[in-house]
Amino acid sequence: MYICQPAHFLDYTLCNSSHKALLIVTDPRFDLLCTRIVKYYSLRRFAAETGKSLDEWGAAHDGSTFHYSSGLQAVMLAAGICDKVDVFGFGKSISAKHHYHTNQKAELKLHDYGAEYDLYHDLVHNPKSIPFISGKFMFPPVTIHY
Repeated sequence: MYICQPAHFLDYTLCNSSHKALLIVTDPRFDLLCTRIVKYYSLRRFAAETGKSLDEWGAAHDGSTFHYSSGLQAVMLAAGICDKVDVFGFGKSISAKHHYHTNQKAELKLHDYGAEYDLYHDLVHNPKSIPFISGKFMFPPVTIHY
């Protein structure tokens, strides 16, 4: 199990009582970078789709708890350390469980999957447009398999 925020230690503690799992804690700077990138895409998408003020974005996405998905973290980690990235399994059936470890079926407002998919599209087609990344960094080729 990996966590990227201190609040997730509670989840780990509860889950570890029934499943003994190795704990990996990700670098807070990486967490901040992923959060900033996804929030940028989410704000851009919100403005384009709703025409509303960006001040209203927080109410639509649980502003104080907004966070990227674990899938996005995996893709960004792979993009930072691999020579080539192939992405499988994104998007899901409405009847599927949301998390492998719960029975939750509804999407969480604190994630903006549409914004994450916009980022994945840019990773494939226009990686230089991704914000907050140094111009010196070169993303590897990314392929999404639907």
